[in-house]
Amino acid sequence: MTRRILGVVLAIVLAVLGTAAVLLYVNQTRNSVAEGQTAVTVLVAKARIPAGTSGTSLRARQLFEPVVMPAAALPADSLTDVPAELDELVLTHDVQPRQLLLKGMFGAATKLSGGVAVPEKMMAVSVKTAVEEEVGGFVRPGSQIAVFTTLKSQTAGAQGSVTKLLLPRVEVLAVGAYGQDGVTSAQRETAEAKGGTVTLLVTLAVTQADAERLVHAVRTGRLYLALLTDSSEVRPGTGVDDRALLR
Repeated sequence: MTRRILGVVLAIVLAVLGTAAVLLYVNQTRNSVAEGQTAVTVLVAKARIPAGTSGTSLRARQLFEPVVMPAAALPADSLTDVPAELDELVLTHDVQPRQLLLKGMFGAATKLSGGVAVPEKMMAVSVKTAVEEEVGGFVRPGSQIAVFTTLKSQTAGAQGSVTKLLLPRVEVLAVGAYGQDGVTSAQRETAEAKGGTVTLLVTLAVTQADAERLVHAVRTGRLYLALLTDSSEVRPGTGVDDRALLR
């Protein structure tokens, strides 16, 4: 019996010491982010926050959480709270999980743009694509993409189809549909699913001439998107038809 009592007492003592050590570590981490630096509490996203989310919605749904970081490592417009001046503004791009919330991420939502920040002198056009046609879902707002189209061959005497580069480089404004509370959803689970195929809306910034070509390609053929980097080389060419495919 004495050994059993000693074992229980020892377990309690170890638990108290362990808890005290954890609390001491957390307290030291908060109070000394780095020697000689000031600790600041800023906001980060709890999960992905879609483009189009308003400041009011952000606050009401508590889509953020506070974290302590060194002030010297933070951008000047890092948010320590969500001020009332952001209530009528919306996020112009998706915010990824654990990403810092910045004042510069917000822009005006107008009737013309519907919460999507359309570049000056450009227009927004949406196209419907399957996930495999938009790089497996990796196309996101802010991405630069090339658009390819596959059409029936127009060559005299030729049959079959031809695939060509339609738009060498365009910006993606949004992925998904404009939903409740000004939120543009880019999540796959909110996309239209028919027969096991997930379909997404991709909204692009284009000129009038490019919009005409894009709409015509949608009506007469199929689209395929390619994700670009700043160094990607994209050149219009003759394309590939059935006869040239295996050459």
